[in-house]
Amino acid sequence: MLMAPVIPFLSDHPDRLRATVRAIAAAGATSVTPLTLHLRPGAREWFMAWLARHHPYLVRRYERLYAEGAYAPKWYQRRITRQVHELAQEYGIGPTRPGLARRIPPAPPAGPPAATEPTQLTLL
Repeated sequence: MLMAPVIPFLSDHPDRLRATVRAIAAAGATSVTPLTLHLRPGAREWFMAWLARHHPYLVRRYERLYAEGAYAPKWYQRRITRQVHELAQEYGIGPTRPGLARRIPPAPPAGPPAATEPTQLTLL
C-alpha cells in the first residue's frame, strides 16, 4: 500500500508515522511504501501559499528542503523510508523480500453455496 504523501515537518514525526503504519497494518495491508511530498510547478506555488498562511514558521525550511527541485532530497526520502519500513516490520507487514513468503490470511471456511437469484446489471 502506498503511504502518500508524507509531508515534511507536518506528518513525518515518528508518532505520526507509527500511527499511520499501525492503521495500514490494521486495515490488512501486506506491505507499505512511503512517498514523500513532491512539489511540481503549480502545486508548489499553491502549497507554499497555504504553508505561509497556516504554518509560516516552516516556509524557510521548505525553501531549503526543496531548493533543488520538486522532490525532497534523497537523504530525507531514505530516512522516511527506513523509518516506515522499521515500523512496518514491527507491525508484521512488508516490504517483501526475496526468499520470504508473504503471509496471506486463511480463506473463510467453505460452506454450501447461497441460494440467490441472478442479478441483471445495467449500464443506465
